[in-house]
Amino acid sequence: EEKAASDAITCAKQFLQNIGRRATPEMARTMLVSLGVNGWNKHTNMDLIRLKIPTAFDQYLEDAATEIAMNPPPDLDEDLRMDLTHLPAFAIDDASTKEIDDALSVEILSTDDDGPIHSRLRLWVHIADPSRYISLGSPLDKEARRRGTSIYLPTGTISMFPMSLASGILSLNPGEVTCALSVGMMLDDSGGIDEATPPIITPSLVKTTRLTYDQVDLLLDPFCMVDNEGGSSGVCESVENAIDMSIETAVESLRQLQYISEQRLQWRMDGGSSESISSYELPDMTVKATQSADAIDGWEIDIYAKNVFAANRIVTECALAANEAMALYGMTHGIPLPFRGQEMDEVSDDEINMTPAGPCRSWLAIQKSRPSQISTNPLPHAGLGLDMYVQGSSPVRRYADLALHHQIKSHLRGEKLPFPANDSDDDLGDTAATVIGIARKAALVARQLERPANDYWLKEFLQRKGTETTQVVVLSGDRWKDNVYKLFIPNFGAIFSYTSTTSLANGQQIDMQSRTLSELI
Repeated sequence: EEKAASDAITCAKQFLQNIGRRATPEMARTMLVSLGVNGWNKHTNMDLIRLKIPTAFDQYLEDAATEIAMNPPPDLDEDLRMDLTHLPAFAIDDASTKEIDDALSVEILSTDDDGPIHSRLRLWVHIADPSRYISLGSPLDKEARRRGTSIYLPTGTISMFPMSLASGILSLNPGEVTCALSVGMMLDDSGGIDEATPPIITPSLVKTTRLTYDQVDLLLDPFCMVDNEGGSSGVCESVENAIDMSIETAVESLRQLQYISEQRLQWRMDGGSSESISSYELPDMTVKATQSADAIDGWEIDIYAKNVFAANRIVTECALAANEAMALYGMTHGIPLPFRGQEMDEVSDDEINMTPAGPCRSWLAIQKSRPSQISTNPLPHAGLGLDMYVQGSSPVRRYADLALHHQIKSHLRGEKLPFPANDSDDDLGDTAATVIGIARKAALVARQLERPANDYWLKEFLQRKGTETTQVVVLSGDRWKDNVYKLFIPNFGAIFSYTSTTSLANGQQIDMQSRTLSELI
């Protein structure tokens, strides 16, 4: 198959050269579009074709998904599954999210106002439990393992499971009693997981309430909760239909989650996390490309920086705490898990103080971070400020997280662990592939697709803006190349390299023509 593909590429290059054209993928696409070949257009994603990424599921897999939804298999964890439906559980995510992986609760353990607040609260992180429905070695399991992860492109999501499952019975859908793997944690005085009260990890039943990041941020803002005449604001009205509790109860729970997230962040910073260098977090770039008959080339492009506010911090800190708790459980019980570690180069106070606060210091923290490592032995993660860390909070989207769930749940049931302990990269078609091999390979394809696709549509977006100016900020000079700088576009969250004939200062703001910027992406 590889030889046939190589021969086909050689033949295509030779054909282009014979007709006097450049032998490049872009030229091949241009010809196919100009010839009106069915299915090809100016914006066809060549990487999807080159890497042979399936964008749909075979009918037998869709049929298997339908069968599972209509006739769920027996619950292997029925005797262990804890009923937590009495706890308000908030699934906080973007409005467009379909795969609902997690939800958050706070359990009140005591009403004694004299004790410290952390001793009266237990944080619960409820994680979707696809292993409840997807058996190891089944066709759907093999396909999910082959895909490795859901892929998020500007033009849409290529899900790891058929979307009828991923957004259906596998998700923690609001208003329904759904299966989860729940992690309950008590915090100590400093914000770390309390060693005197080991975390609880249990299969569970939960009933979630869906809120967007924007709704949570508004509910946590006291100035948005009342109108100018002292009555309830429109914010309350916008969420009343989404919740099955009073606004006051929801806000109280969210404030408790906010308190916990602030304690956790400070604890990680005290442990030397990247946030100890800069509390500002560079925003992610969000790119959406939507087909529209009224738009240029039939595509409408929307790009914006996804800034971090209270709701994002709540979700991030609670997920990190749950992942740390699962790592602790794995270490304590000797379970082979894909522990993730990272080292950071030392940074002096002088170096921090000489770097402008904000984006430049955040970039400094990134520069000081070394590539992450994966091992079955616990490793410190300096970037997160954690002694040990695993990823297990997105099993509907990442197969490595699902494999981790299989390991932990098999141990809870007293069964043989499905994945061996050695660190070899076994054949992913084998159900006995190691958790390390799965974790190392799972995101390779996503990395090959997501960044290039975002850059492509950013380039197209900037070209359309023409001579309109866009502000950029100089993050730093390149450590290895003279006159090369990293620039940041605050409005979009984009970072790119730029060669300048003049010296630039960190933090310097520059107005550049959008079309000129597009040529640098």
